[in-house]
Amino acid sequence: MGFRRTADEIAAIQQTLSDVEFVGGESLSVDFLTRPDIVRAILPAELEPGDQPRITAQVSRWRSNCVGDFDASAIYVSARHGDVAGDYVLTMFMDSDVPMLFGRDLYGEPKKIGASKIYRNDGHMSGHLTRGGTRLIEIEADLDEDSGPTTLLGRNFNVKYELAPDGSALVGSPTLTMAEFDQTITVRRKARAELRLASTVHDPLGDLEIVEVLGGVYVETGMKANCVPVATLDADAFLPLALGRSDFWPALATARLP
Repeated sequence: MGFRRTADEIAAIQQTLSDVEFVGGESLSVDFLTRPDIVRAILPAELEPGDQPRITAQVSRWRSNCVGDFDASAIYVSARHGDVAGDYVLTMFMDSDVPMLFGRDLYGEPKKIGASKIYRNDGHMSGHLTRGGTRLIEIEADLDEDSGPTTLLGRNFNVKYELAPDGSALVGSPTLTMAEFDQTITVRRKARAELRLASTVHDPLGDLEIVEVLGGVYVETGMKANCVPVATLDADAFLPLALGRSDFWPALATARLP
């Protein structure tokens, strides 16, 4: 019975989760600088800001060996843990529950459901993310020539935690995880890009002030992924950030008992 996995099914699941691949990826990203105080406010205390107060907005689409095909968007913040540089994942949006649950349950990625689309017309590309009727990310980009294939190792920091049933605290200490993505890039085209971020009470992307757009890039890539725990975090200090990953529940009240 599927509700209780057999030994063979468990072995197959464990093999899949230990050999994660995302293939056929197309990603349109824009890097921008924001204010240093904004970066410090949105990073966990145990992470240090990167060399620059850089944030990346990305819209993408993927195939995989574990969660099917999906469209996605994300906001990444340049950060460091000790001597290891990477990006802290501030928020992520998937187009279905399967990739959302995968990344959230395994890696601690702060995922929600949202509709992401990218389009290409010769050398021009556009990408956008819409959630709850609001277009939160809009990218317009004019692509340069392809610089050719390359490889890249990317690192993302995420946090796994358990919220108490009444929302009053975190249960135990949150775990800082580090996901590594070993990428094989087949197409890489830098871009002159424009970026617009918008907000709702649930998704305040517009609070990320764009001080300077550094540029954009379009890539076609495949990658292998793995994730490991690297540290524990202070539960009380992380609680405001944990609650900021969810929707603002008071704004969703539609009725009350008399």
